Amino acid sequence: MSFTPAARILAFRLLVLAAGVLPAIWLAWLWISGALGPVPGEAVVHYTGRTGFILLLATIAFSPAFRVTGWVGIMIARRQIGLWAFFWLLAHMLAWMGLDQYWDWPWIRREMVDLPYIRYGAAALLLLVPLALTSFRYTQKAMGFTAWHWLHRLIYVSAALGVTHLWILTRADYRMPMLFAAALAALTVFRVADALLGGKQDE
Repeated sequence: MSFTPAARILAFRLLVLAAGVLPAIWLAWLWISGALGPVPGEAVVHYTGRTGFILLLATIAFSPAFRVTGWVGIMIARRQIGLWAFFWLLAHMLAWMGLDQYWDWPWIRREMVDLPYIRYGAAALLLLVPLALTSFRYTQKAMGFTAWHWLHRLIYVSAALGVTHLWILTRADYRMPMLFAAALAALTVFRVADALLGGKQDE
């Protein structure tokens, strides 16, 4: 049984949708079943951050995947997965504010001043805000593709700040931040090499 190009793109977009929705369903089940450990609020903060960063790296990886395969479906779904990454990272920040800091705004401000990893994380999320707001086709046309393309390169800066946030936060087992850092480094090297070799900008 063969699928039409439109059906393959739809199937891939449904897969991306599942990547954004299924972690939320699993997290809800863990919460309801009491399987988040003795400090469930902290577990939610870590879960949302980890999920969001994985999706952010996946968003960055879509461009190299398109370069290698040439399949347009990857680029069609890139905005979708990028918005899911933003959603999960925003949920990470809100979970920290609500479940860890209990919306204590003076204490939240103090934490942001005193703890570097909080500042790096907040900066990483802040850089994603204009990317999410300008991710739609009409904003790309209004800005012009060159300006829009340069703005969206901030995703690499945001991801680097996210890795720094996790690295400082980690106390013992550095395997996860090292894996994330290596993945980001590889994607960045690919992007730079592609630009130097004269690759066309993503449409």
